Amino acid sequence: MRGKWKSIWNGIGATMQSHYRKSLITVLLLSSLPGMAIGLFVYWVIESQIEQELQLIHRNQLEQAAENIDNQFSNIEMFLSHWAYDANFNESLTQLDLAYGYEQVHEIYRTLLSMEGSNPLFERVELFVNTPQPLVLTESGYKQLVSEQEINMYEGLLTNLRPLQWSDSFAGVSGYGASRPHTLSIVHKLSGTRNVGRAPYGALIVYLDRERVLDQVKTLTPYNQGTTFLFADTGEFLLTATPDNRPSELDRLIYAEMAEHDEQASTFLYEREGSGASTYSVTYGQFRRLGSLWYYVSAAPISSITAPVVFVSRLIIAMNLGVLLVAGLLAWLASRRLYSPIARLVQRVQPPRRESERASRNEFELIESRWNDLSRESTILQRRLDQHLPQLREGFLMQLLQGYLYSFTEQELAERMVQFGWEVQGSRYRIMMVRLTGFQQLEGRFSEGDEGLVSFAAANIVRELTDESELEADVINFHDLTFGVLLVLPGQWSAQREEEELGRLSAETMACIGKLLRLHTTIALSRSGQALKAIAALYEETRLALGLRDLQEEGQIIDLARGASPADRSGGGGYPFDLEKEMVYALRLGSEDEAVRLIDAFVAQLRQTESSEADVKQSMLTLLGAILHVVLQSGIRVQQLYEGANLYEQLSGLSEPEQMAEWMRQRVVQPFVRQWSAQKDRQLKEAVEQAVIVLGERYQEDISLEYCADRVGMHPSAFSKAFKRMTGLNFIDYVTQLRLEQARLMLRDTDAKISEVAEEVGYQHSYFNRLFKKHEGVTPSQYRQRSREARGGAEQGEGEDDDGNA
Repeated sequence: MRGKWKSIWNGIGATMQSHYRKSLITVLLLSSLPGMAIGLFVYWVIESQIEQELQLIHRNQLEQAAENIDNQFSNIEMFLSHWAYDANFNESLTQLDLAYGYEQVHEIYRTLLSMEGSNPLFERVELFVNTPQPLVLTESGYKQLVSEQEINMYEGLLTNLRPLQWSDSFAGVSGYGASRPHTLSIVHKLSGTRNVGRAPYGALIVYLDRERVLDQVKTLTPYNQGTTFLFADTGEFLLTATPDNRPSELDRLIYAEMAEHDEQASTFLYEREGSGASTYSVTYGQFRRLGSLWYYVSAAPISSITAPVVFVSRLIIAMNLGVLLVAGLLAWLASRRLYSPIARLVQRVQPPRRESERASRNEFELIESRWNDLSRESTILQRRLDQHLPQLREGFLMQLLQGYLYSFTEQELAERMVQFGWEVQGSRYRIMMVRLTGFQQLEGRFSEGDEGLVSFAAANIVRELTDESELEADVINFHDLTFGVLLVLPGQWSAQREEEELGRLSAETMACIGKLLRLHTTIALSRSGQALKAIAALYEETRLALGLRDLQEEGQIIDLARGASPADRSGGGGYPFDLEKEMVYALRLGSEDEAVRLIDAFVAQLRQTESSEADVKQSMLTLLGAILHVVLQSGIRVQQLYEGANLYEQLSGLSEPEQMAEWMRQRVVQPFVRQWSAQKDRQLKEAVEQAVIVLGERYQEDISLEYCADRVGMHPSAFSKAFKRMTGLNFIDYVTQLRLEQARLMLRDTDAKISEVAEEVGYQHSYFNRLFKKHEGVTPSQYRQRSREARGGAEQGEGEDDDGNA
């Protein structure tokens, strides 16, 4: 939005030349003088009158609010005086029995509840009875006064000479009822109706709701700012707007200022100095309350009172400015119509950013200068367009071949091609696809990753050959050892000449690429087409025809115009199922070398039995599916193993059988075998460890290999191989070593007989002696004797021969 207004303003400034600017300024001045005069008159003359009227209305509102508050306080006094002579509050209170006078107490509760709900300003009503014992009753219960302080506080209410009095400091019994500090209360002494001069025996106390009373007092100041408060003639603040009922700094300053005004009711302005400097309109008055004077004070900022005047003044000024803007707009529109022919021409030839030049020249010099600039820019742009035209043609041709311009009509495509420099009137179109093969055999000449460089060199060779011929051709490099050529043939060429030119171009292409790059070339030529929308279909058909190349031939030409089609050939029946089964078995065993050997044999047999690249690729895709099936059966997730790669898409992008075999080895077989071997080793290790635990617990029993294999869920033969690979010993040798180790411990550390040791480790006595001597070189008794001698003869006992005799 900001840019839009900036452009509009620049456009206005662009047309404001010398004589145009002078005439516009004159018209604006003449049209604005009457409106400005009227606006100033209204603002200065009427503003003061409106301000006086607003202050008068404000003062009248304050007087009405003060009278309303006075009436409410008077009604409270009359109400309490009436209830003080109720029958429930007569002299019978001096005989009040809380234990047995239930009906009298209940009637008092109900009366107090009625009194409390009769006026919204009442917060709580209390009945104080001094005899026979001091107590306080409310609508919710009673409390007997026992502390001397509480009794003196309530009896002090009975010492006042007036039967009815106001108080701003009496808070009642601490912690009883719902009374709050700093609450106005009114007290009426009870002395009975028969004996007027009798000493009072109690009092009715009404506590006012401070918040509601404060809401009534705030009506004296109908503005959000300012202050209001009540104070007595003694100088004591009765009610303020602060939460703790203490006068604010502004309240004290205004109270001090009122000492200079002796009137009973007045209004004056108070200038407050300091950080919160402001001017306040202060209005105060008084009303009598039971023999004393109460003063009310209301102070409001002048800005709040005169806010309507300020608004009206601003509205008047805004209206004047609006009238001025409308007048200026009308004047500008009228003058623009007179200047419009020159203005339109200047706007078209001059950019908005060159304001300084426009201010220093007249319109005609500016038009001449801009005309020369536009001519120079046009020449530069045309030169740049000629430089980038080849890239634009190639981008458009890429979209056309891949079918992205299918939504365009034939006429729209023809117009676009004419713009890019093609001659399409009466022309025919053919596609030539070229694929380079034998890249894997050029070890030492090119390295892996140079496919794009080789494709670029071959495409440049074909481009030079087409430039030297009579053919109009555009080469598109796909950077994967494949590139295409769009041939635009004149309509007057015969079919024979067309075949001769294409045959010559194909032969030269194969010869030059073979000589310079030492690569084999497969060329596919499409059928002839006259419709531009059919070019995409011709390209797709020709691209698929490259898969029909014979793997036994090094260079070949596939001409679809002579009847060859990708659908005309079907795969041969030489799929090596036996090699596939062997490879699957090798993968399940985890034999990487055997699997790699079988892949090479699989590809070699395909080259012998399948004649075309498409057949070989289809067989390799079938083999990939079989391998992935083995991966799934092994419990390995394919997506995790191959990192989410689309293996079928990668394999489909390869064209050479050797590339396919190498890709299958490195990308498919090796990751699976490594993962599968690691997984099998972990499983075998866990099985052998479980078997070792079983042997350690039950070595003295006649335990067999088959039992342990069944215990861990493996075939005995596989378990035997795994056991030896993990422990370094076969099963029998491991059990023998375990038993002999236990026998050595018992011979060395215990006094058990030889026969008992043999039986403990699971051997017969005679066989144990022979087996022990075979492995240790000494008999069991000799081993025991040497062990004890090695310990220094610490333990000497009776000897024992190998037959167990002492």
